[in-house]
Amino acid sequence: MSSGKEILNVLEGESIGVSGIVTGQAGKREYRVAVPLYNGKGEFLGIARLTHQLDELDSLESQLTQSVFVFSFVSIVLASFIALHLTNRVSRPLKQIETVINRISEGDYSEYYMGVDYPEIMELGNTVNKLADSLEEKNNTILQSNDRLSALLDRLIIGVVLLDSERRIEMMNPAVYQILGIDENLLAHSFLEMSKSYGLVQIIQETYQQKTNKNEEIHIYHPKERILDVNTMIIPDIRGNQMIVLLYDITEIRRLEKVRTDFVTNASHELRTPVTALKGFSEVLLDGALDNPQLLRQFLEIMYKESRRLEILVNDILDLSRAEQRQVPMKIEKIILNDAVKACFQVIKPQADEKGLKLRLLSNHPTPVVLEGDQSRLEQVLNNLIYNAVNYTDKGGKISVLLEETNEEVIFHVADTGIGIPEENLGRIFERFYRVDKGRSRNSGGTGLGLSIVRYLVQNMNGSISVKSTLGLGSTFTVRLPKSL
Repeated sequence: MSSGKEILNVLEGESIGVSGIVTGQAGKREYRVAVPLYNGKGEFLGIARLTHQLDELDSLESQLTQSVFVFSFVSIVLASFIALHLTNRVSRPLKQIETVINRISEGDYSEYYMGVDYPEIMELGNTVNKLADSLEEKNNTILQSNDRLSALLDRLIIGVVLLDSERRIEMMNPAVYQILGIDENLLAHSFLEMSKSYGLVQIIQETYQQKTNKNEEIHIYHPKERILDVNTMIIPDIRGNQMIVLLYDITEIRRLEKVRTDFVTNASHELRTPVTALKGFSEVLLDGALDNPQLLRQFLEIMYKESRRLEILVNDILDLSRAEQRQVPMKIEKIILNDAVKACFQVIKPQADEKGLKLRLLSNHPTPVVLEGDQSRLEQVLNNLIYNAVNYTDKGGKISVLLEETNEEVIFHVADTGIGIPEENLGRIFERFYRVDKGRSRNSGGTGLGLSIVRYLVQNMNGSISVKSTLGLGSTFTVRLPKSL
């Protein structure tokens, strides 16, 4: 037996000698251990060496390594499955929340998160649901406000135009199309295409350049003449300076102002004439004409005539004022229209006979035409129309009143064979103090208020009046009244 490291260790005095892993004579790995042997007296007897081949340990190590690898692989696979399961369990509700958020971003608020997995995720999902409800409510409020704003803009009689910082049209309401006579969609077009009015273009350009609001009154002549009150307002925003242009058509207002001015002027003139006559003749009488019976009677007759004219004028002005403000008291009663026309004929017959005019009553109905209303006001309308016809018809002419009746209304036409009305005057004959033939109406004692009073009285009776005329051939006034007020 060859000595080895383990023997040398024992010989050197160690209680146990080991060789470690060494290769034996057979070429196999071995592990040797040596210990000293003593007798009962403590005398050294020898050395005992144990040798163990490591083939079994190598096999056990290989098995152990395989077992560890298999266990590790199984553990990794199992952990992966567990991690995947946990990830899916967490990601599934998160994906649901993501889907809800995407739907919200697209404006669809019908999707809700309904998961019950984790308290934290449930809390997040409930927050998203609350956010969806809040956004839906606010979006509905905005939509309702936009609908109300659109409806308001569509019904405004004021034109509203919104221009962006590049002076392009972003929005315009229907009133703009009507006021400016536009018949095409000009959104995203330059404001220069909106109107050919130099005044409007200049106001908008100056507002952009000076960045100050402006208000001016301008005239436009295309497609028809109008007077506009233009307001421009700068609205700063993140994209630059926008502008709102407000267009208010004040053509009718200015016309009415002119009518009122003309009314005051004409009324002053009409009142001044009889007042001046009364004053002048009174002064003459006071200066000594009272002693001349012939002059006294002549002047008194003139003064009576002028005072009567003044009385008629004042009464007509008062009647017109009450009729215009719908303050004329109406006594509702049954009216036989045929009888009312005949009564008017009797009043006007002396003037008609004096001019040799023929008065005719015609009807398309076999029985008398009946309606409800105020007979005195209706006779006032008839008297004015028939009186005008007599006044503007030359000797030998005809005045005809034609009665018609439908299920809902009665219609009467007052036609004459007189001088007629020029076409350019037809739109103004109902204006106060407007006369087609000023000399003829003044000579006949007319105030120029009769047709204005007629128009307002007819309106007070919920009716309408119109006129047709041919110059030199005559005129026809048509009044339509409901059978019952």
